[in-house]
Amino acid sequence: MIVKQNHIWIILPAFFLVFCAGRACPVSAAEEAVPELPKFYLNGAPAILTVQDLSGLGTRPLRLLVERNNRAHKDAVMQVYALGAREGDELAAALALPGPGIRATVYKILHEEGGARYLSMPLSVYVDETREAVYREKVGPFKEEFFIIVFEKTDSPDEKNINAHYFEERVRNLKIASYKTNFMLSSLRIKMKDFGGEKAGEFFERDAQLLFDRLIQPRRIFLVRIWKAGK
Repeated sequence: MIVKQNHIWIILPAFFLVFCAGRACPVSAAEEAVPELPKFYLNGAPAILTVQDLSGLGTRPLRLLVERNNRAHKDAVMQVYALGAREGDELAAALALPGPGIRATVYKILHEEGGARYLSMPLSVYVDETREAVYREKVGPFKEEFFIIVFEKTDSPDEKNINAHYFEERVRNLKIASYKTNFMLSSLRIKMKDFGGEKAGEFFERDAQLLFDRLIQPRRIFLVRIWKAGK
């Protein structure tokens, strides 16, 4: 039985799982340094992230995904946070990289005021030395935004999972058409449309848990919800 859900948080995991492929090689955080929570700034001032509450029924699919994969890695490899921002704010996220051989990727889900949702990949960088990658944007009109910040251990700049290759082929901005879960709210499928390529405009569906199964040696995945703050 398929049940449609209205809560945006249940769809987050699948957005960036859809195209992920590579080898599944989880490494314990105890084996080496892991990335810290990115530091966010609003208009140049440090912004404090809060832990996103996942206790409700609508967040059950995401909560189960987080718990399942953290348990499998014996580590808090996936973490969920929230931050309030206003339209016109200058937003920056400083992604501290703990060492060489790390690819940092930012996926963005824009939930427009009119209801449409779009998925893009505004940043994906590989570093061969310890440094910091910074993502910046000026917040435009929005209902909600979601950032999925993925840190993967790779052997070279050319080693990328298939989702990074997919978005790098051209500037892609996928439209999220719908999402579904089962009666137990434990599985998830996403229906999307790509406006580029040979099959432009065609809808396709993907299942969720491919995230951890196909990422390349994930070190941390931070899900950050940007909610619309009052004036």
